[in-house]
Amino acid sequence: MKSDNILGASASLLGVALLIVTVVHISGHGNRSIADEVAFAAAILFIGSCMTAHLALGRSDKRLDVIADRLFFLGLVILLFAALTFWF
Repeated sequence: MKSDNILGASASLLGVALLIVTVVHISGHGNRSIADEVAFAAAILFIGSCMTAHLALGRSDKRLDVIADRLFFLGLVILLFAALTFWF
């Protein structure tokens, strides 16, 4: 199963998403940018991906594996959008 790979990558990117939220607030761009809100949405998706990947590992459920994979991909796309909105 690929859930173990998704679990590690989701946990790492969760930290990156929360780091973006922190940097936006510390830098003072919070009022002028939506990057923190978008990165927070990505963090929520990565939490969901971590949870479903963990459940998929415990239950050996292929359906949960697919859900974790889709949540991970959607979080990755939204995290990219958050990084791009920070610079514009």
